[in-house]
Amino acid sequence: MKTLWHLVKRFFGSLKQKSVNQEELLWVKRILSQEEMHLWKEMPENDQCHSIEVARRAEMLLGKFEPEILAAALLHDLGKTKSQAGVWTRVLATLLGLILPKEKKEKWAEKSGISGKIGQYLQHPAQGANLLRSAGSAPLVVAWAEEHHLPERSWTVNSEIGNILKAADND
Repeated sequence: MKTLWHLVKRFFGSLKQKSVNQEELLWVKRILSQEEMHLWKEMPENDQCHSIEVARRAEMLLGKFEPEILAAALLHDLGKTKSQAGVWTRVLATLLGLILPKEKKEKWAEKSGISGKIGQYLQHPAQGANLLRSAGSAPLVVAWAEEHHLPERSWTVNSEIGNILKAADND
């Protein structure tokens, strides 16, 4: 029931158009490399706003400015850009992701059309990690993008840092 309530809140939150202000943009530029900044700017503005919210919460939980950890927070959902999925496709993908087996998700990611978008959206952790690896991101940033939906026992990320990033994402 908690998951369903979270998904409902997330859906209604996604309908509200958000924008990044100049102060937030300058803050993000202090954290990300040039290559990472280029990738971050490809994210839809609502996703950019979400990433800033997550990074700000992570900074508050850390109690200090840690650029590498904040970069992981800012870029954890980067792979969603690959699917170019709109709100309704994301909703459908999220719901199907709860019931589809892993093999089906992987096969759909190779298709075109709506099933391809859904499959790519559901594969966003691996896709984001690949983009970040190619951009030369720090190992923590790459690992968190790839592992942020996995259970803690599966993380290669330090559990203290992972728990802070997970709590900051509130996902």
